[in-house]
Amino acid sequence: MGARAAVLLMFVLFLLADLAAGWLSVPGLTGFGFAAASAIAAGRARREDLLIVVVTPPLTYLVAVTCAELINAHADHAAISVSSIGAGVFLTLSAAAPWMFAGLAGAVAIAAVRGLRQCVRDLRAGPSGRAER
Repeated sequence: MGARAAVLLMFVLFLLADLAAGWLSVPGLTGFGFAAASAIAAGRARREDLLIVVVTPPLTYLVAVTCAELINAHADHAAISVSSIGAGVFLTLSAAAPWMFAGLAGAVAIAAVRGLRQCVRDLRAGPSGRAER
């Protein structure tokens, strides 16, 4: 799968995991969802797209958590304010931090086995095809 499909897959899995964690009252599910989705995307992406797939999970997760907080606030018929959404996002990210670290490390390890070094070399070579020193 390409980079766009992998990022979209991560977003959907992050969002579903965060919504399920809130509805089932299992806070660890959101972090596990991050680790699992990052590993799946790193394992399924094309080799030339591995660098993008390894770099984007934190930002994609932030967007998914923000969307989940907005959905939960709307579903609870609560007043939506920037401070309440921001507090929910901050608490979710801080609770999932160990999972995020482990999930990102796992995704980098999977990508390294699959050819991440070549992606970095290609990036350093630039459009001219020559490696800079």
